Amino acid sequence: MFSLVNLRWKLYSLYSKQLSIWGLRMGYILPYDEELIKKLRNIYYGGVPASIILLCRAITDGMCYDRALLMSRAFLNDSDDVKLVYAKMADLKFNPIYKNHDGDHCVVERITENGKHFIYDTSMGFVYAKWIYWLINFPRIRLVRHKDEIIEFLKNEESSVYSEESIYVDRDFALGLIIPSIEMTYGGEGELYSLLSIELLQREVEFFKNKT
Repeated sequence: MFSLVNLRWKLYSLYSKQLSIWGLRMGYILPYDEELIKKLRNIYYGGVPASIILLCRAITDGMCYDRALLMSRAFLNDSDDVKLVYAKMADLKFNPIYKNHDGDHCVVERITENGKHFIYDTSMGFVYAKWIYWLINFPRIRLVRHKDEIIEFLKNEESSVYSEESIYVDRDFALGLIIPSIEMTYGGEGELYSLLSIELLQREVEFFKNKT
C-alpha cells in the first residue's frame, strides 16, 4: 500500500546515505581521533571513562542529551568555543519508527581558533564539518547552551556522576556490571569502534582495567 510517509523516509534515507558516504570519502566526516580519545580518558561518568562510554554505541545511541554534555567536557579547558545545540533533525522527523518522537536531538558544536566549525554527534559516533551535517540533517535549532552555561551547570550539578573522583567510589560497580555489559557489545551491529579491524573500544576497556 502506497504511503507518502514511507516514500518520504525512503527518499531521505537514500539522500542522507549517499551524502554521508561521500563525506566519509572526502574527509568531511571522521571517526574520533586519538587526541580526543586521550582527553576522554580523564573524564568520568558514574565511574566509567568517557573514552569507553562514547565509543560504545549500545550505551550512547538514544542518550544524546547526556552524552553530548559528556563530550562537551573534552573542550571546556581549551581556547576553542563549544556549544550544546538542541535541534529537531530530519532523520528523526521522517523516520516512521519515531512517529511519536518530537525529533529533538542534541549535538556538540566546536568552533576552533581558526574559525572551523565541527559537529560531534555522539549517537552516530562521528565528527562532521558543520556544513555537511546541516545538509544531511536539516536541523531546526530550538536551543543553544554556550560554554559558560555548560561550565556553570557542571559546577552546580550535585550528582557525583560527573566527578573525576567518582572513579574511586563507583569502580567496583563499573568493573563488576557496566564493563562486562559493554564487552558483550563487541562487534555488534553499529559498533564501529569495536570491530575486529579497529578494536578501539577493547583497548580503552583494557586500559581502564589496568588503571584501576
